[in-house]
Amino acid sequence: MPPSVYDYKDYWQNVGPGKKPELRTVDQSIQLGDGGTGLTLEINSFANIKNNLGLYANAFYLSNPRQNNGVRTYRELVSPALANEAISSVPDQFMARLGANYALNKLVVSAGGRIEGIPIHDVIGGSGDFRRPGYVISVEPSLTYQLSKINIYASVPAAVYRKRTQSVTDRARSTATTFVNGDAAFADYSVNLGISFRL
Repeated sequence: MPPSVYDYKDYWQNVGPGKKPELRTVDQSIQLGDGGTGLTLEINSFANIKNNLGLYANAFYLSNPRQNNGVRTYRELVSPALANEAISSVPDQFMARLGANYALNKLVVSAGGRIEGIPIHDVIGGSGDFRRPGYVISVEPSLTYQLSKINIYASVPAAVYRKRTQSVTDRARSTATTFVNGDAAFADYSVNLGISFRL
């Protein structure tokens, strides 16, 4: 099921008549969801090299057939040239990780790399409307504490390379003389915490 909130609104300052606040949908980057229902392909792989040393690899691709969610971006008010970005896209997403684990009794130390992002074109459905395609390559240290049937883990992927690629709408606005590549913001790092239970 799609997330129930993907058109959250808040007051934008200095944009209404007489520069008064105006209630509008917030930016796509901080919406709670995108309103799409996707299909996920995921692959996980593990290999032990020695008793306490192993390798891991996993990847997933989320395909969202829905082209847009009907949520207005208000970008066309910034410039008429952004009229093709007036509605939010529902993009595909991907991530891949590769690294090694070293077990120290109940504590597992891991180090690896990961790439994650949003593609320019969806595998299924349209790819128009407003999206910020691109990818981030990160180094990812992590710790896992193992109990009898519970694992508690934390990882902190830190970005080492960021690339904002041209979207379909960027390419439509680009000409032979003017290259258009839209805005984007990438986090320097993220903190991921989790717990898993074995039944």
